[in-house]
Amino acid sequence: MKKPITSLMLFVAVFIAVYLMLCYWPGFRIKLYAPPMEYFVESVKHMVVFKALVSAVVGLLAAGIGSVMQRRAK
Repeated sequence: MKKPITSLMLFVAVFIAVYLMLCYWPGFRIKLYAPPMEYFVESVKHMVVFKALVSAVVGLLAAGIGSVMQRRAK
């Protein structure tokens, strides 16, 4: 019962980390002179489909590797 929860938590953590990393990657950075909170919100909304797909793939890979590592540790 604990394996799916661990994989899900790993997926969510990696998804968020990769998505935020893509928001500030130099090639995807937006040119906007605004207060920090508005800049952050617009960075998150910019290219949302592409960033979500990349983050989901990396998150699934991390969760899959985590599951394989748990099975082999037994």
